[in-house]
Amino acid sequence: MGPLEWFAFAVGIWVVFHVGLALYNIFLHPLRNYPGPILDAATQLPYSYHMIKGDNTKYIAKLHERYGDVVRVGPNELSYISASANRTIFGGKPTEENIYEKNPVIWLLGSTAPITNLFFARFHENIRYRKIIAPAFSEAAIREQEPIIQKYVDGLIKGLKNRSGQAEFPDSNGVVNIAAWYNFVVFDILTRLSFGEAQGCLENGQYDLWLEGLYDGLVQSHFVQAAHRLRPYHSILERFIPSRVTKAHNSQTMDYYPRELKKQQDKKESSIAGKPRTEFAAFFLDGLTHEELEDNVNVLVAAGADSTITTMSSLTYYLTHNPESYRKLKNEIQGAFRAEHEITLTAVKHLEYLGAVIRETLRIHPPVPMGLHRVAPSKGAVIDGQSVPGGTWVSVANLAASRSPKYWRDPEHFIPERWLKENSDFDGDKREVHTPFSIGVRNCIGMSFSNAVLRLVTARLLWNFDLQAQPDNIDPHDHLEYAIWEAKPLRIKVSAANVKN
Repeated sequence: MGPLEWFAFAVGIWVVFHVGLALYNIFLHPLRNYPGPILDAATQLPYSYHMIKGDNTKYIAKLHERYGDVVRVGPNELSYISASANRTIFGGKPTEENIYEKNPVIWLLGSTAPITNLFFARFHENIRYRKIIAPAFSEAAIREQEPIIQKYVDGLIKGLKNRSGQAEFPDSNGVVNIAAWYNFVVFDILTRLSFGEAQGCLENGQYDLWLEGLYDGLVQSHFVQAAHRLRPYHSILERFIPSRVTKAHNSQTMDYYPRELKKQQDKKESSIAGKPRTEFAAFFLDGLTHEELEDNVNVLVAAGADSTITTMSSLTYYLTHNPESYRKLKNEIQGAFRAEHEITLTAVKHLEYLGAVIRETLRIHPPVPMGLHRVAPSKGAVIDGQSVPGGTWVSVANLAASRSPKYWRDPEHFIPERWLKENSDFDGDKREVHTPFSIGVRNCIGMSFSNAVLRLVTARLLWNFDLQAQPDNIDPHDHLEYAIWEAKPLRIKVSAANVKN
């Protein structure tokens, strides 16, 4: 045969193989009896397509509305939304035999690079990392950081009162892109606590290039994961990832962490023995190698900042577009304090309606909309009464569970009252499916920090300002998502409130 014939023969073999594989996945695969679209059962293409399109979690939510609590979303993958499935996969006290490990596609299946951070670590390494890192994020440790946190919230209030300067400052009508200012305050707090020196976003009133590089890095990782779902063609597909994403991430972040962490180590070596330090990194300088320290701070800053900023922005959107909820929260804050200095981390914990507003924001717009991907134990498992073969990819779809009409009354509406004990209208809501920070031994290590900053910033913001929505505001649920939600401007009119002090 000539070259052309050999090529045609090879293509024919390739087509026959993939058609045969698709038919096997549909009719003979151990998951063949689970409900779901035929195309999703046959191939990973639909899943990867929706990841790249930026609507994967909404696509999964629609599948759950159609097929129920469990859906086959890939040849070897199941998605769940029930509380019982969540407890089975993430809860309890896992052992080596029954642990649902991280799905290797998340840390790039086939990679030979060592895993050196809390987020991707396997079972035993994750336990070691948490023991070292968790004390930095305890409620007691966060209270010790309050003077630092309050300092940067002061900077936020001062910046929003300014009527001149950079483009992100309020314009002549008092309209500001408040999402940008949430970025500024959260990143200044996190970089100050992580490295001992803030990025200076609040002072300059503009994004830092490193901050933008972090977001591009998260998007890049999402695209790479979509490609790795289509192995062995991932190497080819990765070439099509937009170059602006990879270049921006690599150029802006790679030299920042080593430089700043070196400062932290120098501070530690020059400090008086036994003298406590307040930076996060100081809690675990002794327990981690330099590579582990750099990798973990990278993940903690990126993940902690994004979830907190996303929730602040969506909370502001839903409050300003629901006047009754806005009025109730404003009244609660003004009624609880006589002067602004009384608004402390301890005091804001007792604001019931503020807590309900935050929980409802996390429900209607979870900061991490995707399911956290795991692999069933090698011996197999039983989830929601059904047998699941070992090695099956499983996840609990956060967005789908949080907005399912099966579990919530009026799930598409922002109603903080559903979280108040005295409101019986929502007794039928299945609140246990709402786990925005996950559950179990691998739940979000920074949830206490995020909740504290959310409460403090919201309370002080509404104490100082009246906020008004603008006609061009976009519902956060309409944003694209690439593992995290796409960051969009949120233009809010900010005017001075009538305060007591």
